[in-house]
Amino acid sequence: MLDKESVSFRDIINQIITTVKYLFSKWLLIGIIAIAGAAIGITYAITSTPTYSATLNFVLSSPTASSNGLMGLASQFGLNLGTDNNNVFSGDNIIALMQSRRMVQKALFLKPENASKPLLDIYIKNKNLDEVWQQNERTKGAYPYPDDPAKMTGIQDSLFKIIYNDIQENMLDVSKPDNSQSIYQITTTSPNDTLSYYLTKYLVDATSSFYIDTKTSVAKQNLDMLMKEADSLKIILGGTITSAASQTDLTFNLNPAYQVQRSPAQQSQVSASALGQAYGQVLQNLELAKIALQKETPLYQIIDEPTLPLSTDKPSKLISIIVGGFLGGFLACCYLIAAKAYKIFKSA
Repeated sequence: MLDKESVSFRDIINQIITTVKYLFSKWLLIGIIAIAGAAIGITYAITSTPTYSATLNFVLSSPTASSNGLMGLASQFGLNLGTDNNNVFSGDNIIALMQSRRMVQKALFLKPENASKPLLDIYIKNKNLDEVWQQNERTKGAYPYPDDPAKMTGIQDSLFKIIYNDIQENMLDVSKPDNSQSIYQITTTSPNDTLSYYLTKYLVDATSSFYIDTKTSVAKQNLDMLMKEADSLKIILGGTITSAASQTDLTFNLNPAYQVQRSPAQQSQVSASALGQAYGQVLQNLELAKIALQKETPLYQIIDEPTLPLSTDKPSKLISIIVGGFLGGFLACCYLIAAKAYKIFKSA
């Protein structure tokens, strides 16, 4: 049994040595193919289109402190501070929101600084889509797009879906590097540095604005309602106080025996007192509403942001030569070994 195993092991070693010698005998062919692979690699590095990546890190989260005490106090005054919805926009929800068509569309229809055309036009021109659409009768009038997304035609809307899918799949990368933190990272990669920079910037701005507006909508409604009520009561209370003072002036030095004539002044004073209490309670509610709005306003802070001009992302010429030469030589060796094995199998 041991002799058979020794023979089999020696056969494997001998076969490996024979194969290596065979490959060395074909060094010229392998070298030529390796050089050809290196040439393909350097050609790819030279002719490849450079890309530009814009990466932005930001914090977007809601306060996590408990608000049961504040809500209990507010409920005593009949004030709704909303519910704890910290989980509505968190983690993958933020990522999905940033990658949604609504946010991407809002960003693409904005113009870069000191530019007359929106980002959507830059994308279309960079891809030469306007020329492609012009050659098709169905899409001939699709370009240019209107300033307002609501004014897009059916054809433009269909073409925009294709644009959105391309951006989402090939250009946009949104992630949360550390799941234990509320730090998000967005990267846009495209052949145009202006498009990469401003799409990243505008997408973060659009998403954060939508997020903050949604989170604070209930608190803002309460605050606006209470401010209107406080203003109305202030006007009514001022008028009542003026009326009470006027009635008092009319009964000044009046004979104490004539109490009926004093009743309008007394009624005005009672109304002013009741309105004063109501106004004070509304002011208390108003302060609570301001606290609630501050509590519901999420934290939004940019940590790192890109700057123009962006650095160019292009394959290294040296690495392309090394990788191309290695792949060429490796494929040549595989082909020679396979061809030799086929000949042996065929002759057997």
